[in-house]
Amino acid sequence: MAAFHFQRRFEWMRKILWMITAMFFMVSSAVAEPVTPTWTQLWHGFQSHFMDWQGRIIDPDEGGVSTSEGQSYALFFALVANDQALFQKIMTWTQDNMAQGNMAQHLPIWRWGKTPQGHWGPLSGASASDADLWLAYTLLQAGHLWHSAHYIQIGQGMLRLIVQKEVVDAPGWGPFLLPGPSPYWTADGHFITNPSYAPLFILRYLADADPQGPWRAMAQHLPDLLEDISPHGYVPDWIAYRPSVGWEMAPEGPLGSFNAIRCYLWAGMASEKSHASSRMLRASRGMIAYLKTHTYPPEYINTLSGQAQGVGPVGFSAALLPYLKVTNEKALLTTQYQRLQEAWEPAVQGYSFHYYDNALALFSFGFMDHLYGFTSNGTLWVFWEH
Repeated sequence: MAAFHFQRRFEWMRKILWMITAMFFMVSSAVAEPVTPTWTQLWHGFQSHFMDWQGRIIDPDEGGVSTSEGQSYALFFALVANDQALFQKIMTWTQDNMAQGNMAQHLPIWRWGKTPQGHWGPLSGASASDADLWLAYTLLQAGHLWHSAHYIQIGQGMLRLIVQKEVVDAPGWGPFLLPGPSPYWTADGHFITNPSYAPLFILRYLADADPQGPWRAMAQHLPDLLEDISPHGYVPDWIAYRPSVGWEMAPEGPLGSFNAIRCYLWAGMASEKSHASSRMLRASRGMIAYLKTHTYPPEYINTLSGQAQGVGPVGFSAALLPYLKVTNEKALLTTQYQRLQEAWEPAVQGYSFHYYDNALALFSFGFMDHLYGFTSNGTLWVFWEH
């Protein structure tokens, strides 16, 4: 019996020693090597910091406002996560508060928050075409993946409204996506657009989903657009087209920054080896040239002169991951990954408390981790379907 008790005590002490040793190495490893977050951790952190119980996405940097962009991105992430309940919650809040209760009949306003009178409600009567495209695309994909005719009906209704209110036929160019329905975008004899508003994979999918619409022509013209407006290989946030003259600087100026960073992200995600994708990557190679002599992407860059200013936030590094991967820039990719690792804060489950940084990281990490992707015609595939 004594030998038996001694053996049990020895085994117990050995297990305790093993646990202490394992914990020591885990702590040492955590100190020596920053933790790389998973997409699930990022998504949970995003919900904790930027989403309320109603499914409203909140931007603390902008006084707690909600935008149709934020709602559209969250809806897409909920689809990637296969969270139908959360998807419905986000859509319901968006529809009830931004689209007069019916997105198939009213495009959502782009901004909602606290009014000067102190109550919460619409801050704009205009829509934003980038959010509208993402919402329509996500609803159509959700309808097919989850077998919901209701979502497909709303998505198709949104497409009709986008064509009616946010697409014009620019003489000498063809169908042209305006940022919204405001007359400002077509004033003074020119047409203003934002190159980051229409990803190639969305346009390709809509070309099949709505063959009578302008989407196929838009997809065909997108590489031409990026080549024409990026003389130094940098994409501007805004650009204007004047019939009989061509492309010119928009009233917003020649800078490429918080909007344009998405062009590199979308180009990297539309990474199948097609002629159009290759042309888009070549047109934006100024960013690669910059990173070969600088550690991180710039915050602002004058796309006419090529002069850069500042260091872009950590979300810019996240957005460039698919772009650097598809262009086979392994050393540059490693540098941006290291920045993201150093910025990772396990305690708060996010890179920063900035909504946009986290949104860009969610797009990028989900794609890089093969949780979702796009076929050659823009159809969304998700890990849980396969």
